[in-house]
Amino acid sequence: MRITTLYEQAGRQKSNLPTGLAELYDGDLQFPEVHRPYVISNFVQTIDGVVSFQMPGHSGGTQISGGSAEDRFVMGLLRSCADAVLVGSGTLRGDPGHVRTAEFIYPEAKDLYASVRKTIGKPLLPLNVILTASGRIDLQEPTFHTDGLKALIITTDKGAARLAQDHGQALSVTTVRSTGEKGATSPRSVLKILAKEFGVRLLLHEGGPTIFGEFLSAGMIDELFLTLAPQLAGRGKDAPRPSLAGERLFLPETAPWMTLRSIKKASDHLLLRYSIAAKKSS
Repeated sequence: MRITTLYEQAGRQKSNLPTGLAELYDGDLQFPEVHRPYVISNFVQTIDGVVSFQMPGHSGGTQISGGSAEDRFVMGLLRSCADAVLVGSGTLRGDPGHVRTAEFIYPEAKDLYASVRKTIGKPLLPLNVILTASGRIDLQEPTFHTDGLKALIITTDKGAARLAQDHGQALSVTTVRSTGEKGATSPRSVLKILAKEFGVRLLLHEGGPTIFGEFLSAGMIDELFLTLAPQLAGRGKDAPRPSLAGERLFLPETAPWMTLRSIKKASDHLLLRYSIAAKKSS
């Protein structure tokens, strides 16, 4: 595995990554403190902007990244820094068996990841957060049965009622919170629960595209870590493969713009880091 930094935005304060991780990442990593949870996101996409093949058994990021070790390493690094990792219920179903911890995605660096969390005073494993409006969740997923891993389901009142009805006592394996909303959970309400009740300051958003688009539209995404994989997936009327913003449509005057923070190279993949730009420059 080799990551090479091609560009780094000047003037950034150095972080306290352990030497081994800083060498593997070819640089340092730090995030600011803000008044709400700081939300970073992580995606991999093809050159033509596809984030999932949307095919049974082939819907996860591995098919897009080609199993890139560097992509998995960066995902693990971000998980090792985060207080919590958030995904939607569709992502949970589409990638069964996946546990959102650093060690799971890149076990080769598990001791280095653990040292990061110890240094910054975080529990060994990040809180795993699942968003669902409907309350349709498979509680047999290992996310809810991994030693030391705390899981949280955030849903609507209707979703919470469904969870209680469908799972009863089995629901004791996790924590459920309702935003009190109807139809869907709003990003602002989700972040309020995570901050107030669970002390989350740094949230890693791992999608899928639908809820990422919602957070982006609400102005609740601060940074995007994007791996650009050297392949083309294509799209068709009968195969509407999603972009990372899902079905969210932006107007020219409201489309989010981003500021490039860094470019790293990993074989033929590019590892890009962006922060959300407040306003498009004229």
